[in-house]
Amino acid sequence: MKKHFDLLNGNRMVIYVLSLIGFFYDVNIAYIMALTLWLWLPQCLQLELLLLKAIKH
Repeated sequence: MKKHFDLLNGNRMVIYVLSLIGFFYDVNIAYIMALTLWLWLPQCLQLELLLLKAIKH
């Protein structure tokens, strides 16, 4: 459960950083990546958890 929250907070940080990069440097691709990750956050989180389980085994 702790890994779930750590991954969620990490993904939120990536979204925040990409948004700041897009805002300050006027980079549209950063906005697109942040919005895509935000929309697909539940699926990305599930994929990351599956990858972590596969790496452990």
